[in-house]
Amino acid sequence: MKSPCLLLLVVFAPFAFAAERQLSPTRVEVSRDLWISSYEKEREGNNGASPKLKLKGIQEFFLIDFDPVPLRGKRVVRAELHVHPEGAESLGRTTVSSIAEEWVEGTGTGYARVPGASCFAWARTDQQRWRDVDITGSINGAGGSLWGFGDPTPRDSDGWQVIPVAPEVVQARLDGGSYGFCVMDDVGNEYTRHGETIEYRQFPNRFLTSREGSRKTAPYFVLWLDDHPPLLAPHPAPPPNSRDVAKLPELSAPPKGPQHASPFAAHDEFGEPLASLDFSAARNEAIAFYLETPSAGSVVEEGGGLPVSLFSVRKVEGRFDPLVPAGWKAAPDSEDAGTYVEIFVPRDASQGSHEITLNVAGKHVRFAVQVWNFTLPDQLSFIPQMNCYGLPGHERDYYRLAHDHRATLNHLLYGWTGKVKAAPKIAADGQWDWRAWDAEYGPLFDGSAFAGTPRGPIPVEAFYLPLNENWPMDEEGHFRGGYWIENAYDDAYWSQFRHAAAQFAQHFAEKKWTEPVFEFYLNNKVYFKRDRGNRWDACSAPWIFDEPVNTQDFWALRKFGTEFWRGVAANPGAHFAFRADISRPEWQRDLLDGVTNTEVVSGVLRTYRDRVIGRARRLGNQVYMYGSANRIGTANIVPAAWCVETWALGADGVVPWQTIGQESAWTKADELSLFYPTADGPIPSLRLKSFRAGEQLVEYLTLYCALAGEDRDAVGAAVLAEPGMHAVLKKQSEADAGDSLFGPEAHHTFVDLRQRLGAWLDAKAPAPRDRWHDPRPTPQNPNNVRKIAPLPAPQ
Repeated sequence: MKSPCLLLLVVFAPFAFAAERQLSPTRVEVSRDLWISSYEKEREGNNGASPKLKLKGIQEFFLIDFDPVPLRGKRVVRAELHVHPEGAESLGRTTVSSIAEEWVEGTGTGYARVPGASCFAWARTDQQRWRDVDITGSINGAGGSLWGFGDPTPRDSDGWQVIPVAPEVVQARLDGGSYGFCVMDDVGNEYTRHGETIEYRQFPNRFLTSREGSRKTAPYFVLWLDDHPPLLAPHPAPPPNSRDVAKLPELSAPPKGPQHASPFAAHDEFGEPLASLDFSAARNEAIAFYLETPSAGSVVEEGGGLPVSLFSVRKVEGRFDPLVPAGWKAAPDSEDAGTYVEIFVPRDASQGSHEITLNVAGKHVRFAVQVWNFTLPDQLSFIPQMNCYGLPGHERDYYRLAHDHRATLNHLLYGWTGKVKAAPKIAADGQWDWRAWDAEYGPLFDGSAFAGTPRGPIPVEAFYLPLNENWPMDEEGHFRGGYWIENAYDDAYWSQFRHAAAQFAQHFAEKKWTEPVFEFYLNNKVYFKRDRGNRWDACSAPWIFDEPVNTQDFWALRKFGTEFWRGVAANPGAHFAFRADISRPEWQRDLLDGVTNTEVVSGVLRTYRDRVIGRARRLGNQVYMYGSANRIGTANIVPAAWCVETWALGADGVVPWQTIGQESAWTKADELSLFYPTADGPIPSLRLKSFRAGEQLVEYLTLYCALAGEDRDAVGAAVLAEPGMHAVLKKQSEADAGDSLFGPEAHHTFVDLRQRLGAWLDAKAPAPRDRWHDPRPTPQNPNNVRKIAPLPAPQ
């Protein structure tokens, strides 16, 4: 929930501390406390009777409370939480949040499962779930809660540390708008630099005495109170999320006519058996099928006025995947295992049935395509973004192949050390030379690189800027150290950074490159230093920028994003995004609100959908879901279903995290090889075709929403209710992008849904449009970002 409370804290701080000097502190004893864990195997564990409390980044934290009744009607001017660490670990920056739901301390120890008691997953185990998925929906700004963070005092001679607490967080408890306090460690992971080496510690355990421990070291609050009315209004929890469910079109009777049979075993583009070769398609749509017979010598005898392309289906480790275009000489030798037939329906194709005849292996194969009376747009309403980190030559051809499949290729132009692979040249006098950059990438931005393709000269939908933490600035030369970015760099660093952002904005505006979304994206992670031999110079990131974990990481992204928007603000015209890839949106708080406007969220989008999409709708953000393409040999409906499911959840695209195959992909099955390399450029996979099919069905759904006057969320809810269309994410590890596992009914549902929507749209016969929905994000204004500042350190 977006709240002005911390802004008010900053505004009224001088008054508050002036008043505080005339007040006496009040010690308030803790009435209950509970240590809980978000770690997967401990989420239902309760440690309410433990003599210790524990802080461990986002993994373990505690709830704590006092009796507010004697203090009702008072105004909180200042607040502190006094804690006694046990062991060698001291506390760094710490958050104290209000809790928006009631909780039960419980009697557990050792992560015991205690019915009726609270834990990470349950408000009352086996009796009541938390209102929004888990406790993260009721703390740190979610569900009407409030939060503040600050640096505790160092340990005193008796071992105590004092944590500053935002007055409004305590005020909410006194006023009845909170049920206690959640305390979290904001540092999480720590490192120590020794010259050019690094010692990295992931989630050190920070133990404290609980109220069940020694009475001498039990935690307590100290409050400064007066009798003035509170400064802040109560913050009620938002109403529960609910989604209406639309009614989708019913399947009408299939058109009567000849049923074309195949002389060979036939499969649709997903690999499922076909009973007949009778198809339907919209204008500007591609459809396909394949036959289990070699393609050698196959020709199109009669195309029926529609362009038909033939491919040789090849095998990798005995499984179908690479598609070699007819006449392509550069593919490695491998078994010609089938004939793939692709039909594209041009924008000017006549409505009605088109008869096509092939000669395949000396036999005639006849089939028909019924052209529906509507047209898919050239501008994408939903974007399969093909992410990659390098291209093996023929770069322009990779972009064109993605474009042909209603996708966009996005190549990250820098590596782990921030060294750029391609960027404008900057002369010694600071002048930027754009000539080589414009020659290489300008045709992607104005669309001329795609002339002659099915969609025509439509520019790329997204493009990574080379701007990063180490270009064009020298990160190491400016970095002062520390976990908190507000003190980590000198002013010269940020001045150079803003200037670089402004150079891109000015040049792109002058060139009128207004269609692509130019993404400023930070990909590097501080633990790459550990993973590459504990070398400080192995990575230029002092934080986890990609898939941020702890508050220190989100806080650093917030600073970079705010400075980026300050840089581009003076030169409007081009579309810019500050993009963040987020696998833990439950820990994001509101730190990136108004800062990021493109968020690429992992498969937990399915779990935290309401929070992520709700924030996107409120702020004008663009949302993708990232993951992996399906493994070769598994059901090829998965990429298509993934696109449709992601749209139904409310997002704007999908991002398979790596898509470019290596040379070894021809002999060893590689799920990342959506594009197969050859000496003459890339060729597609069966799975890339599936992404195209998914994007095309999303366009059907987008047209249906517009023409039927149906709310997108309601249509999305109806799609997710169809059999097999809601996937489960399977991950091998925390770092794994994961596999989306759809139910066995997904193929039938997809095919059936396409036929139902297509027949309905055919009857409506809408006039063509270049774009039915614009998924591009709203630019952010740094002046509108809520001010958040660390609390003053206790004196």
